[in-house]
Formats: sequence, C-alpha cells, structure tokens
Amino acid sequence: MKSVALVTEYNPFHNGHLYHVQKSKSITDSDISIAIMSGNFVMRGEPAIYNKFIRTEMALHAVDLVVELPAYASLSAGPYFGDTAVQIANYLDADYLSFGSESGDIDSFLELSSEMSRIEKTPAFAQKVKEGKSYPRIISELLTNNLLLSSPNNTLGISYINAIRKHDFTIKPITIQRNQANHHDNSIQNLQFASGTSIRNAILQKNNQWHDVVPKSNHPLFHPNITTTEDTFNYIKYALTTKNVSELKQIYTMSEGLEYRLKDYISQATSFETYMQLIKTKRYTYTHLQRVLMNILLNFTYENLPTKINAVRILGMNKQGQNYLKYLKLKYPERHFVTQINKRNASDFKNEILSTNVYNLLSNDVTTDFNTHVIRKN
Repeated sequence: MKSVALVTEYNPFHNGHLYHVQKSKSITDSDISIAIMSGNFVMRGEPAIYNKFIRTEMALHAVDLVVELPAYASLSAGPYFGDTAVQIANYLDADYLSFGSESGDIDSFLELSSEMSRIEKTPAFAQKVKEGKSYPRIISELLTNNLLLSSPNNTLGISYINAIRKHDFTIKPITIQRNQANHHDNSIQNLQFASGTSIRNAILQKNNQWHDVVPKSNHPLFHPNITTTEDTFNYIKYALTTKNVSELKQIYTMSEGLEYRLKDYISQATSFETYMQLIKTKRYTYTHLQRVLMNILLNFTYENLPTKINAVRILGMNKQGQNYLKYLKLKYPERHFVTQINKRNASDFKNEILSTNVYNLLSNDVTTDFNTHVIRKN
C-alpha cells in the first residue's frame, strides 16, 4: 500500500487543505493519505481554535488516517518540529511526505538542503557556533542565496528534507504550490481559498465568509465558541507570578535572559494582547514569544524534551486508514500504534494528555484522551 504523509495543523481544515490532500495523493499515486496533525496547541504558539478531536473529524472528510504530532513538537520552531514529524512519517512507513510551499519546486529545496549540509561542515560554521549564534542565523549569514527561506512554509519544507537526510530515511519529499491565499492573510480575499488566519478572524468576527472557503461537509463542525490566546492569559499570569527566574529559565524554547523580561512586565499587563505589546522587541518574534508562553502554561522544560518516538497516537481513520493500520501492525509488530489511551500506555503520551487537560480549562470542554476513542468514519 503506497502512502503519503502530510504534516498539518488543520486550524481549521479548509479548501486549501482539501486541495493539498487530493493533489498529493494524485501526484504520488498513493492509496493512503496520513495527516500528522498538531494536537490542542499549534506552532504559532496558540491553542487551536477547536480541540484535536473536532479537527480530526474535519480532516477525515479528506484524509484516511489522522495521527497526533507530539505536543513538544507542535510548540517548536522548524528544525525540531520537522524532525519529529519526519520520524513519525517513517514510523508509519510513509513512502512520501508532501508539504505546501510558495515555490512548488522540489528540486530547489533539495539543492538548498545539500548546500546547508555542505555549510555545516565548514570552519566558518564551526566558528559561528562558538560565537553562540543560532543555527538559522548562521545559515542565513553563510548562504549565498537564501531567498527560499524567506517564507514560513518554505522554511518548514527545508526542515523536513534536512530531517530525511539526517536520518537517512527512504521517504521521498514532494511539494505542492500554495494556491492563491497567503499564509498570513488576515482577511478572506478569494471565493475558494483562504488562509487559516483569515478564517479564524472571520469566525471571531461572526463573518460568514468562511462558509465559502471551507468544505460544506464540515460546516456542522464549526461553532462560534473558539479558543484563543486571550483564554490563556490568567493561567500564564499565575505561572509567571509563582515561578522564580531559575524555574523559568528551564522552560523549553526560553531564550537567554528573556525570563527576566517576562517577569518584569507581567504585573503591568491586563490581557494577553497588552502583555505581548509590552514584551515584544526586535530580538523576539511574536511567534517565538507566544511559543515560550504556551510552554510556560504547559510547564514544558528542556529537561523533559522527548528524543525519540516510542508510540504513535491514532486520532481517527476511515476504512482505508483502518486497513492501512492493520497492515502496519502486521509488518511492524514491535511498534505501538495506539487507538485508545489507558493506564498502560499513558506514560507514552503524558505531554499530550496534559495539553488536553489544560486546553479543557481554557475551553470548558470535557473530552479527554481517556474518554475519547479513536474517531472512525465509514
């Protein structure tokens, strides 16, 4: 059975995602599409607008199998995010990994990845590491042409290809050019395609324009009570007030010295938005700051950063996905494909269970990892 993996957030699922799934299966001639989907928190450093179970239902109108991207990876920058996603794709025996990009040219990605690999072996790279510079900054300084890294989807694509190369996996990467809507468009500007940002804004503003850019079969799953960063503020304020600077320094993704700034300004803030305005500087992007704050909320630390995939959580599947899962269990009896969380396997998913419990505080939801079985669609 030929399979293609797609690294996703589906926050929420829209026509662009549908196009990506259909095009990916067509180009690769795959029997099975696998969505490796962020759980209840997403890469932008935000809670997802709907929980992972609702978003799995949305995804199953197009994909065959939905699995959960571990929570630490969901709140990480490109390299760790991409590396974890690729490890899961390999664990699921995916033949292809498909990602959306602004360029749509896989050869340029492969060439850039090779160039980055060459740079990593140079004395100039080693010197800049000694100077304490970050990997993205070093690469941007040493690359002769880094235009491909100027957009977020392209940067993620390079992370996937670098991870495949690093682990020497046989997964073949492909890329699908993004169709019309830009990644961070704030408003819906097209009658068929729109960015996730613009759809979330439309739902918040009770603007029904989102109806046109979301598959009609998913409309009943959308509701106006979405979860936002503002819902996290009081919990984050409590965590920042009760943790000392040494404890904050251990939080995953914390930049050196940022812990002092976060402590200094929290007493002045009255909302998540005003707090972001207080702590924002040229040195830190909004996305980086929001990731740090979500990791504080979840108490994710560098010490507990997962290093390998011991099991994969199956969130949902259709008939084809179920058949593929049976195939995987026969081919890899030593691997753990988990469709129901229980006391025996909970330790493999402690971060995801915690994320769901915290998300439920924000959303007043009651669906947990223990009381929600794998979602099946005929």
